Amino acid sequence: MYKIGELSQLCGIPVKTLRYYDSEGLLVPDEVDRFTGYRYYSAAKLADCNRIILLKKLGFSLDEIREHLRADEPEDTLALFDAKQRELRGVIDRAENQLKQLERIRQIVTQGEKKMFDMVIKSSDSIHVAGLRRVYDSKADAYAEIERIRRTLPKSVLGRRNVLINYETDYRENGFDLTACVEVTGRVPASCGLEDKTITLNGNVAVLVCRQEELDEAYRAMTERLAETPAQIVGAFYEIAHEDGTVELKVPVCRLSAPAQDVDDAWDGSFENDPDAVGMWEFVDLVPSEEQYSQGTAKYTDRANIWLKKLCFLPGGKGYWIMKGWTKGCFFQSFGYPKHTYAQTYRIEERGGEKLMFVAMKDRWHTVRGGQPLIYVYRQIDSLEHTEKELRVRDNIDLPFISDDAAIGAWTVCDCVKDPEGYHPEKPEWSGEPFWKSVVFDADGKVTQRLGDNDWVCKWTKGCVIDEKRETASAYLMKEYGGKDYLFIEWKSGDYVYGGRVSGWYVFIRA
Repeated sequence: MYKIGELSQLCGIPVKTLRYYDSEGLLVPDEVDRFTGYRYYSAAKLADCNRIILLKKLGFSLDEIREHLRADEPEDTLALFDAKQRELRGVIDRAENQLKQLERIRQIVTQGEKKMFDMVIKSSDSIHVAGLRRVYDSKADAYAEIERIRRTLPKSVLGRRNVLINYETDYRENGFDLTACVEVTGRVPASCGLEDKTITLNGNVAVLVCRQEELDEAYRAMTERLAETPAQIVGAFYEIAHEDGTVELKVPVCRLSAPAQDVDDAWDGSFENDPDAVGMWEFVDLVPSEEQYSQGTAKYTDRANIWLKKLCFLPGGKGYWIMKGWTKGCFFQSFGYPKHTYAQTYRIEERGGEKLMFVAMKDRWHTVRGGQPLIYVYRQIDSLEHTEKELRVRDNIDLPFISDDAAIGAWTVCDCVKDPEGYHPEKPEWSGEPFWKSVVFDADGKVTQRLGDNDWVCKWTKGCVIDEKRETASAYLMKEYGGKDYLFIEWKSGDYVYGGRVSGWYVFIRA
């Protein structure tokens, strides 16, 4: 047994620190003399000392080290290490982002090509306003509306600032969904016909200060900076104009973390009926927040390529395709490779003679990086009790076999693209692990596909792969690049079978 001073010399930890570790329950002596209070340590404690020194150098806190030393199972230790790795990757990501921002600022200063805007992310504040929301032909029309509101309201309630709330999510040249507001300090007369509200931006808010004439450039700068941070825009933009022409451009944001382990949502299979949800729903719009949705003025510009064009609630909470099932206020989806389960919450609202469903849609991006779900808006088409069988798209698969010598043989996946046109092997589009691994065309019309960890046997004929079980006919075509043969096959997954959408083409190179 070693006295505390002797242990200190052997392990290189100061006596004062060893006493502190004892008081914190981190490195407890094997014996303590009850008369003198001297601490005695066994030689085995040297291993714990070295472990503490190593873990401190790796950035572990004393609480984390204590938890590690008390871990009974290897899985517990690995969980601690995984958490620390995620934390350190986040530190690296933040440092790399800071370096990128410094380099960008340096280029702006040295080249002088564009104005340098300073953007900060800080806690929210609030402002009391009165305004009118509608679609304005131009921002100039909205500014004119603001001046009209100022003339309408009693001077006793007028504040000093003007506010323009911009609900748009993409660039537009006309037809802006805006609320023209003025700051108010008192009660607004009902006869004015204005919406009277207090704007409170909860959570984090990105803020950039500019001049009125610099707003277009400021929007671009803020969007670029948020992508670099990285942070997700989760609401409308606010242009708060001061009397001297200074404008505060604000938008609520959610900081995104470094990639981490995905976490599945739990569901015990319980069901509570919601008669309002039963039936077919079609996609209407996609917005960062419910506030930004405006009936009749869609914000999402790529509606034809949306991944979930239709959503059906089968009676009894039954599932189909990626939809595992549903209960009142929530439905559960399982998708991705490997698959993960997400609980998607919804609420239904009657608006303008239509029944609308607002879905807070989670996916891997939001759960892994700590972002907020996007809001998918659906309109009810019918309230019928559909079945899974009637929802399916069925191709004509009654096709005769026609051989194609160019296709026969083994092919290995090398990419996944939206469109074969313009494909460049030196510029791959897919960075993740592909679900479809390989495909083998036999001369007798049989084709074997390696999907995930399983083989899927189908038929083929010239220009087409036929899946009799799924009742799909997927086109294929071949191209040559740099003297090498490439095979493109349509990926008719559930997106197509239940949504009528070909999500892309897998690209293969001859094995």
